Amino acid sequence: MNNKILSLGFSAAVVLAAASSAQAKETIRIGEVSWDASLAIENVLKVVMEENLDVDVEIIAADQSAIWAAMDKGKGAIDVHPDVWTSAQAEPWQKFVVAGSKESIKSNKTPYNGTEGLFITGYMQDTYDIRSVQDLAKPEIAKLFDSDGDGKGDYWPGAPGWGAVKLNQIKAKSYGFDKYFEPLIVSDSVIKAQLKNAVRRKQGILFFSWTPESIHSAYDLRQLEEPEFTGYASDNKKDHPLYNPNGCYNFVDTENWLEESSITCNAPSTEVHIAYSGKLEKRAPQVARFLSNVALDAKVVSRWIYNIAEQGQDPYYMAKEWVYQNPDVVKGWLK
Repeated sequence: MNNKILSLGFSAAVVLAAASSAQAKETIRIGEVSWDASLAIENVLKVVMEENLDVDVEIIAADQSAIWAAMDKGKGAIDVHPDVWTSAQAEPWQKFVVAGSKESIKSNKTPYNGTEGLFITGYMQDTYDIRSVQDLAKPEIAKLFDSDGDGKGDYWPGAPGWGAVKLNQIKAKSYGFDKYFEPLIVSDSVIKAQLKNAVRRKQGILFFSWTPESIHSAYDLRQLEEPEFTGYASDNKKDHPLYNPNGCYNFVDTENWLEESSITCNAPSTEVHIAYSGKLEKRAPQVARFLSNVALDAKVVSRWIYNIAEQGQDPYYMAKEWVYQNPDVVKGWLK
């Protein structure tokens, strides 16, 4: 009888110890934002951390303001922002990350570069020697991009509701090709279907795009050259680190935005970082070191997006496969 009691007592102690050990495992929470690059990156981070750093990882959908606020507080509600475009998030970046700010949020040491601009297919560039946006201001070039037979070329400035729609129409006016082209404002899915058809038929298509994005892994696409960015010139950018009253990028957001604005250069490439709460350096130092070391490549991220969006791979299993196939890269992040 006593032996049974002792045995039961020992078993209970083992169960309690195991439970205590399980409870002690740290949980890292990644904020999920609304684009495919975030979906891909967060799952790669999750796989690496769970398989190598003895932590549980949760992915929580949230808007960016909530993610920044949670990382700043550092209480574990959300610990990581997987894909910070610093140009679009300049205000919280300046407030929480840069030297001399609150510095409550840290970032990885090596960002990747995100770019945006106007693109055509490699076939059109090689056949007709279309290299820059200035080449579009020629009627004979515009006719190569006429999809509806009205004698004018068509270009996609972005989807309905996107800020890029206005910016790209301003570029068309500023570069002078608005005389020969008309904007075609349709959804992202529609333009991707048109791109697929244009590539198959070797027809002209001119469209706004960015990297990383899945289509850059699917097709041979070329960005048209634009003059070098020299600064934001509009008054609402006076507090921006890239403000220049004589700069080439002057977007005036008024009722007469098209007439009053001028953009005669490309947008600057953007450093894209992984950001994480500074409190992780004490709460989970091995996680903080790992996040600091992660170095991504835009072409690799484009391939991840392609595998998810075009090939239908589950993001988590895509991430597991990539991690398995790239042990040396992962080891570099974990060193």
